[in-house]
Amino acid sequence: MYEVVVGIDFGSSGTGFAYSYFDKNKIIHGQIYGASVDNKVPTEVILDDDNYVLQFGGDCAKFLKEKGLQIGHYFKGIKMLLYENKSIIIAQNSGKELPLKLVIQKILEKIKELAIKEIKKNRPHLEKETEKIKWVVTVPAIWDEHQKNIMMESCIGAGLVNQNTDRSLFFALEPEAASLYCSINKEVDQNYFKSGEYYIVCDLGGGTGDIVAHLVGSNNSLNEISPSCGGNFGSNEIDKNIYKDIILKLFGCQDFNTFYLKYKEKNRNNNEGDEEENKGELFNDWAEIEREIKDFKEGATNKKIESNEKYTINFSLFQDIFDDDTDISDLVKEYNNNIYDDNLLLNNKKSKKKWVVEFPYKIIFNYMKEQANSICKIINDINSKEEIKTIIFVGGYCYNEILMKLIKNGLNKITNYLQPSNPSLAIMEGAVLFGIEPSTINVRKAKYTIGKRLDMEWNDELYSGKGKKVFDEVENRWYCQDCFDKFIEINQNLKYGEEISHISFKSSYNKSNIVKMKFYKTKKQNPIFVFEEGITKIGECRLEIGKEYKNYEERKIKTIMKFGGTFIDITAIHFKSGKTIKTTLTFD
Repeated sequence: MYEVVVGIDFGSSGTGFAYSYFDKNKIIHGQIYGASVDNKVPTEVILDDDNYVLQFGGDCAKFLKEKGLQIGHYFKGIKMLLYENKSIIIAQNSGKELPLKLVIQKILEKIKELAIKEIKKNRPHLEKETEKIKWVVTVPAIWDEHQKNIMMESCIGAGLVNQNTDRSLFFALEPEAASLYCSINKEVDQNYFKSGEYYIVCDLGGGTGDIVAHLVGSNNSLNEISPSCGGNFGSNEIDKNIYKDIILKLFGCQDFNTFYLKYKEKNRNNNEGDEEENKGELFNDWAEIEREIKDFKEGATNKKIESNEKYTINFSLFQDIFDDDTDISDLVKEYNNNIYDDNLLLNNKKSKKKWVVEFPYKIIFNYMKEQANSICKIINDINSKEEIKTIIFVGGYCYNEILMKLIKNGLNKITNYLQPSNPSLAIMEGAVLFGIEPSTINVRKAKYTIGKRLDMEWNDELYSGKGKKVFDEVENRWYCQDCFDKFIEINQNLKYGEEISHISFKSSYNKSNIVKMKFYKTKKQNPIFVFEEGITKIGECRLEIGKEYKNYEERKIKTIMKFGGTFIDITAIHFKSGKTIKTTLTFD
């Protein structure tokens, strides 16, 4: 049915795609103008007032500089907003607000356009027969169902699929994709991928860190032996912390829009006709500070930290939001008064015209140390239950020598450290491999107990004092409403393609011909009611069966949960009428 599989690595820092005509030994990197050596471009986009893509990738800042800020709305930092459960994104230059899923959709539309343009060179018919293309989009393993649902809606909006039950779309969990990539990469010692071997994958990217432990099964299948976990341990968090902990405290703002509001208030008597031009110049100056902070982070080395070297940044831009008698030395002194480690003190460099500040590289070290401690705790917790000696590092952040040294020093039982020569490609190529053979990920650990709402026959011992009691006149028996009908339990092994089915009956006291099935998750092992603390609704579907079905057997319904890829497919069937409804729960 499918002729080509396209893997889209939608990253916090960079985005790219690769594809294969179902040959795992021949994966082709998609061409995107301005892509770096890892075939990805920055995850940034400029949209016009009608939400048309004006620029995508690394030339966004250059585009704004040449065209002026009034031309479009510049969005970046997109993926981490999903991690933070935000639904709105604000343009960096204009302050325009848009639904986050719309901006993601526009990027995915662009990637789809580029992918089809390239694929049709070899197979022209696929431009129209897009149903023969299988799409795989990477997502962090730590995302919950809300985050995956937004990504799913964005994929549907971008035209990758028509509905969430369409299996021409898969989500690949990023550390699993990396694991697949390493399992066939000859640069990585394949002795660690023999049947019976255990290893941990640590995927460190721009936004998040994802960690998962695998056991190699028969036929090179991979079995998850502990639920994937992680956090906001990506390299971009360093920049965010610098803005939040330092720039905000020094100057009272940490983003351009807040700065510009302060600038307008301070300079409200300026000629309004020059406002847009002034804004453009100010934005370019702000972008230069962002570049300097990024260079400060990326230029940090263990040698510079040990010798207490400093990095100089020009903050003259901020003079325009302070009174004329304010001096940078006063701001630095006020900031330093709250610093208790002399190695972290800022220093203002004397200059008549410029506000220049020196930053010690120890600042970068401290932020990375916090991240490394969190990463090591997760890995050591896994190893408190399992004796795993091998770890594989992937993702662009694992190029960083400071972070790698800190992590290796903090791990207890690991003796074997593996890393492909280009770790930032692992996710993108692994996504293609997952699309070719998703059943390779044979077993996953359930992160939650999952079930649906059901009316259960009344039990005094279980339900008295908490449950709502209702009488069924047809059956002449009492039922308890809002019970938790458990399908799977937290930490349960789930095999690829495994189906679990339950039989239930539509209540006769419910006169509607619609059966509403609501599904829930919890970290509890054996919940009794769906309204208990810590239980969250994760989806629902409705099945119409008709009012004419009266007796017990005629109201019988079968609900099936099927586990495959990164989705749970729900099918509900009314036996008597044969009516069927399908939906998907988009989480692990």
